Amino acid sequence: MTPHVPSYVRQLVTLLLWGIIYYLAGLISLKFDDPDSPIAIVWFPSGVAVAAFLLTRWRSYLSLFVILTLADLLLTESWQNNPLISLIYTLLSMPANVAIAWAVRRFARLNDDLHTILICITATVVFSGLDALIIGGGYALIHQQPLFSLFWQNFIADVTGIIFATAVIMGVVNRRLVAASCNLQMGLLGGALWLLLCASIWFIFGYPLLWLQHNAAALYFALACLPIILAIMLSVAWGNRGGSLALLTLGLGVIYYTDNQNGPFFIKGLHLNESLLLALSYLSATALLIVFIRVLKHSTNSFNPDTGRITGKGVIYSLNPRTGVLHWEDELGSLYEQKVPSKLDTVDDVMQWVHPHDQGKLRDHWLLNDSPQPRAPLIFRFQMPQGEWLTLVDNSCVLLDEEEQSIIVGNWQASHYHQDS
Repeated sequence: MTPHVPSYVRQLVTLLLWGIIYYLAGLISLKFDDPDSPIAIVWFPSGVAVAAFLLTRWRSYLSLFVILTLADLLLTESWQNNPLISLIYTLLSMPANVAIAWAVRRFARLNDDLHTILICITATVVFSGLDALIIGGGYALIHQQPLFSLFWQNFIADVTGIIFATAVIMGVVNRRLVAASCNLQMGLLGGALWLLLCASIWFIFGYPLLWLQHNAAALYFALACLPIILAIMLSVAWGNRGGSLALLTLGLGVIYYTDNQNGPFFIKGLHLNESLLLALSYLSATALLIVFIRVLKHSTNSFNPDTGRITGKGVIYSLNPRTGVLHWEDELGSLYEQKVPSKLDTVDDVMQWVHPHDQGKLRDHWLLNDSPQPRAPLIFRFQMPQGEWLTLVDNSCVLLDEEEQSIIVGNWQASHYHQDS
């Protein structure tokens, strides 16, 4: 077992880490800030905030809200001169991120990734629109500036920042889709794809292709599809984290070169802000494409003809409630590709690794209900020999065997949300 660290200490460290990530994302975004514009063109902290609230427990929302608000306040250049005004703007910008995360967690369906993505996109558009109307519209009214342009600038910056940064972070923390293979060949292939991605970004966005720019603008613009293809291939080769690395590399390269007035998005006749917004839209579309590839790959895992289940979706078991004996179809470690306790043959064996607060409800869930109707899903915590607590979901129902005796059949699945340990 690993040394025990109090949960409140780990939670505090996690919240502070989110604040640091938020602040660093803000510093990167401000590198591309237009001093003549009152609203940031590039704003990745919104996506960091949404991901943070998605991955944080409900009871820690207030603490996280305070930490991210302080980080946002430090990013405001005028906060020392006008602390009250800066604080008001910061407080007004954060609720939209909370609302997006709440909508996803409230309306998402278990194991329905496509529905979750659609909820996230819809919530992002709706709440970002309200945020842009309140902040951009309020600023326009106070300072007598055009409402339409400020609204759209704020709206596009929020939507693109949320979609891109959230896709990157969720790809890093999501362990459900790993690389297609962990062997040396796949690792070398992924490394080669990443180098090709870097080279393509430099050639297409950083190298001055003047002939194409003046004589074949359509072809020059179409070349921007090549990095997208390489990013998708890297996502397939290296899994979720490979996709996040590809998005991060593509995002930094594209925005950097576009900000320096290079590449196919810096079209003659467009303002720099318009070119940056076009680049951000390109990155957001790429992020969504990679996210949908993740969902497609997860939902089309190899099919097991013997059991009729999709491999990787869960671990199926059968339990005799009279004897307490369990039979597993597959090893529990297949959920996370980790070693599991060697002996899980009985209910008592399982309970030794279940969190003390969850042992009673799991035992009752299994043994106190003889109804043939499917039970409501039960979320509980299970400890691996390495000391890590995993949050699992049990789905089960009672069937009758040949002797008309009750047999519980169910499966364990990994949960997106992690409970306190």
